[in-house]
Amino acid sequence: MKRWPHSSLRYVNFPVFFNGTSLIPPATALNFVPWALVNYIFQNIIRKHNFPWWAKYNYVLSAALDSGLAVSVLVIFFTLQYPMNGMIGMGLQQWWGNTVFKNNDDGQGVPVLQLATGQTFG
Repeated sequence: MKRWPHSSLRYVNFPVFFNGTSLIPPATALNFVPWALVNYIFQNIIRKHNFPWWAKYNYVLSAALDSGLAVSVLVIFFTLQYPMNGMIGMGLQQWWGNTVFKNNDDGQGVPVLQLATGQTFG
């Protein structure tokens, strides 16, 4: 940061950011883009332009987002997983997009080049 000492990148803790993304294996951009958008709006735009309102309602927003996540997890569990012993989503599990990776050479472990007996690669 010696080159650009007043850059906003000095506020980003890259080890924490990348470690956080690595601990959630199924996370995609679909998981992080809304988080970054809400973060930018509330931590930059609203805080800069209307600080008293931000100071009053930022904690409430954080609690509401956390509570909404917890409630949605419970709703999803009790509507999709709990009834019929989790058999509601079985048709979705056999969908073409969920099984196609098993039907190609990579999924079946077929090598690209078959070596003769005694031959080495490289």
